[in-house]
Order: sequence, then structure tokens, then C-alpha cells
Amino acid sequence: MARLEVILLAAAIFIFAFAGVFASLGYSGNEAIAHHYMTEGEWSDSSCGGCHFTVADHVDTNTHIQRDIDEWDPLTNFDIETEGEEEWVELYGAYHPGGGALDEYGVDVDCMICHEQYGMYDFEARAMKFSEGDFENANAAAMIDANEAVQKDNIRKITYFSNSVTPLPLLLLFHDTVNGAPTKESCSDNCHVANVPTTAVMWSASDYEEFDVHAEVECAECHEISHSSLFVKSDVEDIHELEAETRSCDDADCHAGISHGPIADAHLETVECETCHIPALPGGELPGGSTLESFDWSNGERVDSYKMDTIVPVIAWSNGVGEDELRIPDEKDDADVKLAPFNVVTGIWWDEGVNPEVTEAPDTSKESGDAIPVAYVKAADADQDGTVTVDEMRSYDGNGDGEADYPNAVLRTVDLHYRLSHNIAGSEVGMADPLGCADCHGSTATAIDWELVGYESDPAQTDPPTDFTGRTIEVTIPGGKPPEVEREPAF
Repeated sequence: MARLEVILLAAAIFIFAFAGVFASLGYSGNEAIAHHYMTEGEWSDSSCGGCHFTVADHVDTNTHIQRDIDEWDPLTNFDIETEGEEEWVELYGAYHPGGGALDEYGVDVDCMICHEQYGMYDFEARAMKFSEGDFENANAAAMIDANEAVQKDNIRKITYFSNSVTPLPLLLLFHDTVNGAPTKESCSDNCHVANVPTTAVMWSASDYEEFDVHAEVECAECHEISHSSLFVKSDVEDIHELEAETRSCDDADCHAGISHGPIADAHLETVECETCHIPALPGGELPGGSTLESFDWSNGERVDSYKMDTIVPVIAWSNGVGEDELRIPDEKDDADVKLAPFNVVTGIWWDEGVNPEVTEAPDTSKESGDAIPVAYVKAADADQDGTVTVDEMRSYDGNGDGEADYPNAVLRTVDLHYRLSHNIAGSEVGMADPLGCADCHGSTATAIDWELVGYESDPAQTDPPTDFTGRTIEVTIPGGKPPEVEREPAF
């Protein structure tokens, strides 16, 4: 009996300990405790951290949060040393969930940018606060409408109010309807819609299911990032390697065991699945912007041109983009390369010309080099005619010391290859059918430039050229129903 009393006492202490955590989670019109309702869009020890004990570790090991804002990219061409970190926060802070480098600007981690479930997160309001320099109120601005909707929802009020009496079970039951896992919309419509100009993805379109067979798949099902739970802490050594991993097509929970026949399956050693399954992309005006043809910084301001027609991806070798490397394809003989589809966007910008590899091959070198800040490029236009020439850039003396600042300046024109992995086409979905044998080989081949990928000619070339149009690629699914065979009636 004594043992039972000890167990009951321990259980009671456990329950009341959780009651202390959850007692303030209810909302019944009291604004003083409303911020504990887990809907204010802030992470703190008294809200999300009150339950998710390892969330602080997640914040420290999450590449969305601990992103390197000093990293230079030709598309933005932002020089943080010249233009200032605060200016970066104003321009791009809206795409950052807070915390990390934004801590010093009063922007805490905004859990709700990914976890708000009512579809009322106001990304534009948050972006406006950033652009105004009002960093501390940016997160709260995004949740004004969502807070009001949640706090007036009778089911949620009863759930959280009751939780102060019966802690934890009810909260766990209804928690995900308020603050659950990230949805596809929170990933695409808030942040990654910015990828549209380079990859032409349609995930923000109302008819996205017509472009991608994975339209109903949640992003987190393939992009498995590090996570925090109530009690489990994951030790992380290299957050960049961990969070860059994505489930492969032949993962056990995806398409493991599917066969396209022995000849097509043999291609998997050198060809990514997406190569055949992203045959075309939309051009013109898309939800999230138009796809770039080129961007040009040569005169100190970005000038863009766009692809208005259907985009045919370029097939090239890839083993991923290395750190501090430009998006330029690998070579056929490089390690671990496979053929993959890319959208090519031409970027133009000025470089100091002090890196030997850049100087030798400015348009094809993978080196990111030393981009000249656009403010100095604009100032180099001595005759103010709107065009910066090589002579003007190489003779520019910004500090007035009598010596040119960039005597070796070169104008780089680089075909940047943006890897494609969305808008996956199937037999009934997509802008075109997946590629077949005849698209890459034989007399009808148009999908691949064999010389571009390092071959003298089509490796399947014959004399005379073979017509592959009669060859079909079948799909065999493990455990699937065998094809029905039509037979003549017995009688």
C-alpha cells in the first residue's frame, strides 16, 4: 500500500509540475496571459520552450536560423562590409526566421513563420516592418490576425483553459491544429517563393497539382531537417551536412523497388531521376515572379531580362554546389557526378581580377572571386552616361590617393546553373511527358547536348542513326497488380 501511495504522490507531483508550465496557456479574454497561448509568434522559455525543452538546441543547429548573412551571391550581389549589416536585415530579413545573426537587432526566432496553422500568418506585414527598420515589432506584426482568430476559437479556448486543470493530454491532442508541423504553404508562399525567378517552380500556384506529381506531399516529408521534441535531444556535429540531406527518390518510403526496365534502370548510375522527370518548365509571369533569363550589374544597378516561353532544362553533370563556388556544372570525369536538369540564368558583374583562376577564365571559373561593390561600380561611371566601361572601372580612384582601386577589374558573364528538383512530371501531370529514349538518343534526340556534357557524340549513335521512337519505358511497381491480358472467349 505504501508503494502505491508513493507512486500516486509522484504522479501528483508530476501532474502539478506540468500544470505550472501549462496553467497560463489558456485564453479566456485575459490579455495578460494571452502571450502564453503559443500564438504570439515568439519563441521563449515561457511559451514554445516551456514544453519543447530542446528547442534551444534546435535554434543553435538550424541552418535556416544560423545562416551566414556574410555569404555573397551574384543574384543579390550584396557586399555586407560596404553596404552594412543593418541594410541587409532591412532588405532580406523577412526571409530569415529570426535569431542567429538577427538577435542583436531584437528579432527573436519566429516559430510561427513555419508553424502557424490557420493560414493567416502575414508575411508581408513582417517584411514591411523590416523594410522600415522596425525590427523588434516585425514578428508580432505577422501574427495580429492569426492571434485574434485563434483566441476567439471556442474549441481552442476550451482546450487550453481545460489544460490548466488536466495538463498535457488535451494540449497534445489539439496542439498541432494550432501550432503544428510546417505546411507546404508556409515554406513556399512565405520564403521559398523567392526561388521562382531561378527555378520556375509552381508550388505557390493554385493549380500546382497540374505541374508536379508531388503537389500533395508536404515539404518536410522529403526535407528532413533536425528537430526538437519534448524530451529527445539530437547531438549534431555538422548542421550544414545534416540539414542539406533530402530523401532520395528510391527511399524506402518513396519509390524503392520501382523499375523502368533493365536498360533504363542501368542509367540510374549516371542519371538523376529528375533529369527525365522535369522535361519542361513554365515561362512568363508566374506566382512569385517571372523566371530570369539574365541579370546584369555591369552599370551599378541590376537590370533583368525574363524567359517568356516554355523553358527546356539544360542537362549537365553535377555532384552538388561546393562552398564558395559559383553554380557552374561539374565535368564528366569528376567524382560522384550524375546528369541532372538545370535552369540556366546568365549573371553579369564586375570582379577585382585578383584571383588568378578568375582572371584566366572569368566566365567559366567556379571561383566566386572578389566582386566589386555595386556602389563603387556606379561611382566609376566618370562621364555619367549610364555605362561603365573597362577603362572607367580600372581607373576608378574612390579614395583619392592617386592610384586606381581596381586596375585589374574584369567583367564576368557567367551562365549560372540552378539545379531543378520540383515540378516533377508523370504520365498525367506536368507540362510534358517524362523524357523517353528517343528524346536523348538517335535521330530524334533534342533533349541533351552530348558535346556539352563531354562526349564527342551520342554514345548510342549508330550509322545510320537509329530511330528510338518505337522504344517505350515501362514502369513496374513492387507488389503492384500485374497487367491484365486480354484473351479471346473460350466459347
